[in-house]
Amino acid sequence: MIRAVVFDLWNTLVFSPAGSPFQRLKGLLKPEQEHLHPALMRDGMIRPYASVEAFLEAWREPAGLDPEQLEAMALAFREAGEQAECFPGAPETVAAVRDLARVALLSNTQSFGLELLDRLGISERIRLQHRSADLGALKPEAAAYEAVQRRLGLFPGNLAMVGDSWTDDVLGALAVGWTAIWVNRDAKPRPDHDPDAPLYEVRSLDRVPELIENLQLGMRCPTCLG
Repeated sequence: MIRAVVFDLWNTLVFSPAGSPFQRLKGLLKPEQEHLHPALMRDGMIRPYASVEAFLEAWREPAGLDPEQLEAMALAFREAGEQAECFPGAPETVAAVRDLARVALLSNTQSFGLELLDRLGISERIRLQHRSADLGALKPEAAAYEAVQRRLGLFPGNLAMVGDSWTDDVLGALAVGWTAIWVNRDAKPRPDHDPDAPLYEVRSLDRVPELIENLQLGMRCPTCLG
């Protein structure tokens, strides 16, 4: 019985025309700095920082970032937040799911520059928010999912994860016993997986409420639900 639905944030509920700031950082690094990008990105998403300036200052000396890089990197985060908008139907989907189950957020994201959550009404609709920077764990790590599960006080079979990432949202959820709902807007080929896994695929968010309701009624046919 699905009693809580956990939504991913970026590229599931919201997107930014400016693109991912963490990916933009890679293009702002000099060739001799590029090997530091994975560590820089993980640090920004797994440690709490008070501001983008505090995050970049922590990396200024280790990465040898010059003033121009620091300014451009800070701008990348500001633009991503300022330009962020909801996918069509996202607010309505969350509202409809709230009538069926508890809702929560689980996102691989930084601790700063998230005013967009208030501006877009996400905070109002989803009170329980879990960000990797606050959890100290990134999806698909089990610790991220288990932290949400503990806070909700539910068993794995009571939770469903809704997200666009096959690795982070689908495989991560299935590994801890949750139901996974893959938002596959671009109709990408589905990777090989356990055919008996509680996995469902939708092309758009507006299919999610009906899917949750049918799952709660005990329907398990992927062709009927996904």
